[in-house]
Amino acid sequence: MLPELTIPQVAVLLTLGLSVGTFGAMVGIGGGILLVPVLLVLFPGVEPSVITSMSLTAVILNALSATTGYRKRRWQDTRTGFVLVAAAVPAAILGAFLTRSVDRGGFEMIFGIALILGAVYLIIRGKDLPDVTEPSPTGSPRHLVDRDGNIYIYRVRESLAAAIAVLAGLIAAFFGIGGGIINVPVMMLVLKMPAKMSIATSQLELMIASFAAVAVHLVSTFGEWTPWVFGLVLGVGSFSGAQVGVRLAGRASGRAVLMLIAGILLVSGTRQIMNAL
Repeated sequence: MLPELTIPQVAVLLTLGLSVGTFGAMVGIGGGILLVPVLLVLFPGVEPSVITSMSLTAVILNALSATTGYRKRRWQDTRTGFVLVAAAVPAAILGAFLTRSVDRGGFEMIFGIALILGAVYLIIRGKDLPDVTEPSPTGSPRHLVDRDGNIYIYRVRESLAAAIAVLAGLIAAFFGIGGGIINVPVMMLVLKMPAKMSIATSQLELMIASFAAVAVHLVSTFGEWTPWVFGLVLGVGSFSGAQVGVRLAGRASGRAVLMLIAGILLVSGTRQIMNAL
């Protein structure tokens, strides 16, 4: 069970939300991949479904704030975003139900292994990523012009994007991390979208798919309001941090973004496995 919320805890949660919200919006991952390991440490013995509920609540507010900022910059590929949403939402609902059936020890071990495998993949694929990615020769054409007049022309294989989004939605909702940790690397490495569009478009999918997963937890725990209060406090910090992250986005190369994500996955995964042993 969660403890009574005190003023020092409010300060810790707000600071945590602000920090992960800034980084999450900057690289398009929502911050859940950072939040879940920290919450598992802060609240030992709490069920995985409660941890993921708290994290996804913060992810929704982070993604909502970031989406608003990125739309003003005209970096969001709305068509690709809704392809991802349509595929990810049903999978996210299933992932939320699955979380409610796993024990904490098993959750931490599976989580840790998944993080390390993801880090290895990004390190192998991302180290040779060019600063300017060659667009895919096949797929539906995209022509975007951002607020500063920069033109982005590329193609998106929508059927492939949808297939990957199903897996991303399932994994993201199960672990409470949002789908950005999967979608951003896939959009850059597989779909060959520009880094800015990958980061910004990910936030749209994060917001809607995470909301679907949270709805499952909310219905299942109706009347148990403490986790949602904790999640909202985290979300307030995350919402504010997202605006900082949006302003910092676009300054790092695609390769740098992938290596940052890989480093976080590796450290977090190692810690989770050690906790589970």
